[in-house]
Amino acid sequence: MSTNRFRSAVSRRVALALATAALLSGSAFAQTTYPTKPVRIVVPWPAGASPDVTARFIADRLTKDLGQPVLIDNRPGASQIIGTDLVAKAPADGHTLLYTAAPSVSLNPHVFSKLPYKPSDLVPVIQVVEVPFVMIVRTNSPYKSVDELLKAAKREPGKLNYATYGDGTPSHIAGLQLLQKTGTTMTAIPYKDGGILSVMSGDVDFSMEASAAAIPQIKGGKLRALAVSANKRMSSLPDVPVLSEMLPGNQLHSWNGIFAPRGTPPEVLDRLSVALQKIIASSEFQQNAVELGLIPVGGTQAQFRSFLAKDFEEWGDVVKRNNIRLD
Repeated sequence: MSTNRFRSAVSRRVALALATAALLSGSAFAQTTYPTKPVRIVVPWPAGASPDVTARFIADRLTKDLGQPVLIDNRPGASQIIGTDLVAKAPADGHTLLYTAAPSVSLNPHVFSKLPYKPSDLVPVIQVVEVPFVMIVRTNSPYKSVDELLKAAKREPGKLNYATYGDGTPSHIAGLQLLQKTGTTMTAIPYKDGGILSVMSGDVDFSMEASAAAIPQIKGGKLRALAVSANKRMSSLPDVPVLSEMLPGNQLHSWNGIFAPRGTPPEVLDRLSVALQKIIASSEFQQNAVELGLIPVGGTQAQFRSFLAKDFEEWGDVVKRNNIRLD
């Protein structure tokens, strides 16, 4: 064999050996990529709250998909700031995630001037559900519709009142948006528990209550729903109109979504996104969400980012118009 032919043969063998090694090492790498240990989902609510229930449902299914335990870590308190900050400062490797709602990234930055984190410290992975507000009154309230309630408020400005979870909370801001759009004046009354019992007793005229808390009481005959702030009528309240049917324009509502720390590798985010889209699209999750009074969403990371940009501006608009600060 000539020297050139020998060198050519050796080169081919070396190339084949390198390619085989690359394939084998790639296969080994794939087996050791994300996740390499249990995944923690931080939930800034106590165990048993509606977001916690949904997060646990997802964690159970995600465990099967990822092949590693997915554990819930409840970190309630301080308007979701404690849990959100924990994830914002966690290693960006996909092993610590945040299951949270609108205040964490869309509302808190507008009402608190000294947050320990920035919304940009978190990367959106997927929007899980919408949590509409339900405009509720007691079952024997004289107000049978939103129009009747608003007319009464305009006849006697400031006489009617509505319950909230406190200044700067979602229920308060949603109520302010309603007043802003309709040119009415009412008095906001803060309650630690949101005042749902005071609405039932008639001590308060109405409230904008999260659907997960309102719907069981409505179905139990303890409250009447006048409207919902969803984008369309809810299957769990098919006869209740959407606020935008009467008041054109976007209506604030809350949501649940999953985030990762900024800097999490794109391939990890993609792995999570694909797994979570499958879970949320399942008939089991869809039915479970509806039973909890929620609207399943899902979708891509890009869709969630686009939604968040608009959501941030809408909450901020109401906060600025009413000059709300909590520090």
